Amino acid sequence: MSIISLPRTTTRPATRPASRPASRTKTTGARAARHVRTTQKWALGSVQRRSLVVVIAALAIALGGSMLQANRQIELHNLQSQLLQDQSAYAEQVGSLSNLSAPSQIASNAGALHLVSPTVVIQVPSTSLDAPLPLPKFLGYAPATSRTTR
Repeated sequence: MSIISLPRTTTRPATRPASRPASRTKTTGARAARHVRTTQKWALGSVQRRSLVVVIAALAIALGGSMLQANRQIELHNLQSQLLQDQSAYAEQVGSLSNLSAPSQIASNAGALHLVSPTVVIQVPSTSLDAPLPLPKFLGYAPATSRTTR
C-alpha cells in the first residue's frame, strides 16, 4: 500500500452507445478484412440460395405441368381408339342389317312365308253388291226379352 492516494473523480466516464456491440478484442486489419469477406460470402450465398430455390420451384412446376399434359394426351389417345373401335363395330352392324333389307333377301323370306304372288289363281264365285242378302240364321240360344230396360 502506498501512502499517497489519488483523489476520486466525481464525474462518471462516458459510456458506449447501446446500439453498437462492444468488441472484446482489438481486431487487426487482416482479420477485419477476412471478417468482411466472410460476411459478404454468406450474404451472396443467401441470394444464390434464394435464386436456386426459385429455379427449382419453377422446374418442379414445369415438370408437373408437362406430366399433366402427357396424362391428358394419353387419355385422349385412349378415347380416340375407343371411338374407332365403336365406329368399326357400328359399320359392321349397319352392313349386316343392310344385307337383310336387300330386295333378294326380302323376296326369299316372302316366299318362305307364302307372301308372294301365287303361280295359279283360283276364281271364287261372287255376287254383285246390289243383290239382297238373306237373313242370318242363329245357331245358339237367344233370349225372348231384351236385356235393356226402357
